[in-house]
Amino acid sequence: MGLAASQARFLCITARKMNCEYKSTDLAQQKLEITNQLSDISNEYSNAMNATKLIWDNDNVDSAIGVDYALLMSPSAANDYNPYMLSTTTGAIVLNSAYAAAAKAAGISKAGGFGSQDSRDKFISALCSQGIITEETTKSITNNFYPVDKTATEEAGQIVFTQPVETNGIPWNTIAGMGDEPKDKYAADDFTLSELCLSDIGTAKVDWAQVLLKDGQVTELEYKTQLETFQDLISSAQQRKFTPAVIGQLNVDYKNYIAKEPHDAAQEAKYQAVALLAQNYNSVDENGYIVSNGNPIQYDGSPVTQEKAWNLIVNQLKDDKTEYANAYKNTTNTDGTPAEKKQIGLDDVVGDENTLGFNTTSNAFDVDKNKTLSILSNGIVLNGDNVTDVDIADVLTGNITIMSSDDVKPEEFIEATTKIFEQIVRKFGYVDGSTVSGTGLNVDEDSAKALSFAYNMIMKRYLNAGRIADTGNDRSKNSAIDNAAFKNAENYNAIGSTKETPKFYAVSLSNMLSAFLTYYDNGLMGADSNYVVGETVETSEYVTEDANYVYLGKLQEETYSMSEKVADFYDIMYNNIIENGWREDSSINDTEYLEQCIKNGTYSMTSLNQLDGYYYQTRYNDTGYMVEVSDENAIARAEAEFNAKKAELTYKEDKIDIKTKQLDAEISSLSTEYETVKNLISKSIEKTFTMFQN
Repeated sequence: MGLAASQARFLCITARKMNCEYKSTDLAQQKLEITNQLSDISNEYSNAMNATKLIWDNDNVDSAIGVDYALLMSPSAANDYNPYMLSTTTGAIVLNSAYAAAAKAAGISKAGGFGSQDSRDKFISALCSQGIITEETTKSITNNFYPVDKTATEEAGQIVFTQPVETNGIPWNTIAGMGDEPKDKYAADDFTLSELCLSDIGTAKVDWAQVLLKDGQVTELEYKTQLETFQDLISSAQQRKFTPAVIGQLNVDYKNYIAKEPHDAAQEAKYQAVALLAQNYNSVDENGYIVSNGNPIQYDGSPVTQEKAWNLIVNQLKDDKTEYANAYKNTTNTDGTPAEKKQIGLDDVVGDENTLGFNTTSNAFDVDKNKTLSILSNGIVLNGDNVTDVDIADVLTGNITIMSSDDVKPEEFIEATTKIFEQIVRKFGYVDGSTVSGTGLNVDEDSAKALSFAYNMIMKRYLNAGRIADTGNDRSKNSAIDNAAFKNAENYNAIGSTKETPKFYAVSLSNMLSAFLTYYDNGLMGADSNYVVGETVETSEYVTEDANYVYLGKLQEETYSMSEKVADFYDIMYNNIIENGWREDSSINDTEYLEQCIKNGTYSMTSLNQLDGYYYQTRYNDTGYMVEVSDENAIARAEAEFNAKKAELTYKEDKIDIKTKQLDAEISSLSTEYETVKNLISKSIEKTFTMFQN
């Protein structure tokens, strides 16, 4: 090889070798960066393994729940109907945008100030306009309800009220949360199915005659029960026990009277005074007069003492009982024959082609009387007292079925079944519109919504003409177990019928109530519910099949009415806002942000001290219900993310190692060639110099 060619070759090898060494250095740097990244994600993962979250763990609710602003600032069983407020270091109450708008509408300065009945009512009315409280609840706890002018509000950019509507609700308690004696506002029970069966709910009779009622009538059972209820109210008042039931009845009396037309002002004042006396019976001034909002309550032009109030209230309740008894008293003609039937029993209506009746005498469910319903227990037709003795416990634990004769139309059967079903589930606390009643299973907004969900699901699945199960042609008139309608009702979560016409119809009331309670759990627990209502009974897992399932509700009469509990909740909140001032934080609705502010001390918890009735700032873990636990979901997410990033970086590192090995081999080869060419050039130069020296 010539010298020039060798030198050119040497330069190429040198350049190539330097390029490979540069790449090797770059790969080493990349590997170092990957090592650093692996170290970083390992540290992040290690920190994430310590991730925590705040949960609310109160025995009054079925399970621990996440902490959010609504939980702390809305009355419910979870917070014992006491607000748990956030506050700044100066004590100012932290409000989200909706509550801040209500505070502005009520004229409350950010520095606080002096409260009033009018300002308190405006604050609660403004919360209603924000969708935080229902209008019905607002009217029940304010003395004046302030409707919102939506057009003016949009133009002004803040809440604008129209003329107030007098509601005569619950007066403002000026010392609620300010040293008032703490109220035990939540007294719910947890109970099993067996305990439920022994309660007032379980022992309540099924009022079959509801199916037969026309306007102006009541069932015999309802009549008897209502008179007993009035007597219980009278007894409570005579013992000077002004329970929520007593107060509620007197409030109903007043509202019913002012709804009547015509009526005179004197009678209206009487009803209003009696209702206020019961509400404020223990509020007595130094002269011994009962006061409302600091003023003695007047009756017949003079202030009322407790002794006079006691007599007035007892007499009013006695009048209520007499009025009811007379309103539904059956009348007779002068010859002793019935003139008007206002109390209806199962035997008072005989089925004909236009009227549905009950079979209470025959063992067959297709009797000579037209359009009849039979009540069956385990497939056996019940007669006489066996029908009227059926209670809700029998429905829960037995096998109670309603079955029609074959001349009843499906819409008639569904209408009758709906009346019976509604009468039963109202014993469990179901009311229209997801309203909190404080009775049965209906103890807070979540349970009220769950009951409405369960009711709607039963209406779709059971009480729906489009879902009648009509498999099988067996049409036995004397044996239910041989009738396709009964067998379908037993096996399907639906009304059963025969396939051939004329059709018999049947529904298992026991399965339907089990499905209702299961749907209630579904509505309450969501995806965490362990129970399901399938297409068939076999594919279902009812809560009533679980002997250890714990129900949460109110089996005994409340110490305080729901309106009183809600009013106290918002009075406490209002009083603390005017006492300490407020600050707006529009981000506080974000749960993650809320948790961070609580955990890092940006905001303190302000909660009730049960010993003195005042609210004090505390750490979140001193509230009694707020607990910091490992965030298993966050840890699982962090682990998955760590594994994914680690796999990605490991893959990159492996590729770098392969490239590095390839470069090392190439550099080694180039180094050998480099030395060879270098030696060749040296020898050529030496040979050239030797030649010229000769």
